[in-house]
Amino acid sequence: WQSQNRTTQTSKHGQMIRNHKGMGLHVHLLVRKTKKTGSKPTPFTYCGEVDFQSWDGNTPITVTWRLREPIPSTISTLFALKPL
Repeated sequence: WQSQNRTTQTSKHGQMIRNHKGMGLHVHLLVRKTKKTGSKPTPFTYCGEVDFQSWDGNTPITVTWRLREPIPSTISTLFALKPL
């Protein structure tokens, strides 16, 4: 996942990303395969709650999240995901 271009690791929002758990903030992952389906926006699919794993770079920050629970097989099939 990537932050907005103006977010830095030392900014307030950057620190919220890194320390979300300690701050009592919950982060949830929603994904979609494509931006649009025909002329309409593609709906998002809920994958679950995530925790901060690591980050790299600045403006934008590339963040690696870890899902708390495995992705259901229906979602894996929908997005053609391979198990790690």
